[in-house]
Amino acid sequence: MTNSVSHSVMFHHFHNNNHPRSQGSLSETDFRDLLLWLRKKYTLVGASEYSKKILSCTLSASDICLSFDDALKCQYDIAIPILEEFGLDAFFFVYSSVFSDSPDFLEIYRLFRTINFADIDSFYSDFFEIVEQLDTGEYKKQNFAYQSMNYLSAFPFYSENDKWFRYIRDQYLGPIRYKEIMSKMMLIHGFNVEDAKKNIWMSEDDLKTIDEMHHVVGLHSYSHPTQMSKLKLEDQDREYSKNYRHLSDLLGHPIQSMSHPCGDYNNDTLEILKRIGISIGFRSSMSVKEIKSSLEIPREDHANVFKEMNS
Repeated sequence: MTNSVSHSVMFHHFHNNNHPRSQGSLSETDFRDLLLWLRKKYTLVGASEYSKKILSCTLSASDICLSFDDALKCQYDIAIPILEEFGLDAFFFVYSSVFSDSPDFLEIYRLFRTINFADIDSFYSDFFEIVEQLDTGEYKKQNFAYQSMNYLSAFPFYSENDKWFRYIRDQYLGPIRYKEIMSKMMLIHGFNVEDAKKNIWMSEDDLKTIDEMHHVVGLHSYSHPTQMSKLKLEDQDREYSKNYRHLSDLLGHPIQSMSHPCGDYNNDTLEILKRIGISIGFRSSMSVKEIKSSLEIPREDHANVFKEMNS
């Protein structure tokens, strides 16, 4: 890895006997080996120390921290014990709707793709066919537009199908039509949403435990929109204000940090975060290899690190 700027390594999914192997997930052994490898190349800094260093402008280029998005139960079960082994505290970024009666379905859809299809490309094949049948002419038009751009080039670990899927979801269908298609597919496959919810996310008690263990819990919006920058100012404000109130009330102290869902934000987002007292924020890629501000710290996806470690 040739990054010459302090950054975070970003993690999402882990697998073991209780959590299914999924696209990009790590095992306990994978994670331990990766931390050992990182420790040889960088100075692994705990989240609390990293927070102090970024705000005091005392970070060195070799300082890196670890961050975990989406409050996933697999992180609590698999990653937390290993962090304890290494004596490391980390950032855990949480979106609050998962603790409500109406959670965002981002992770539910991911689990559906994982357990109801032989592999991710089998899901994509069915999904693309359904979308094309809705309007073949428009589908071809959208594909032509997609082919003319270097979509999601900041995420080299995405396959071509990964990128085309995300383009269709975010740039063509939008959240309402996407939800309709996914609901139809889950119904066809007999996927039980209520059962799926039971083992995806941490509980609020888990968050309290993480906080008591001196890990740093931060914002990740309320409902995890995939394109925050497309939301109106008042909608962005609602996303982060509700997220802030939930976590600060639950943990009993102010929240200082956050990560941008899907790395998407604009100047409105940054102003909202400053207003509610957030001083540390993380992007979701290394596409900008500089710390533009303490709310725009770059992150390297673990998939890129893991690939280099095994090359």
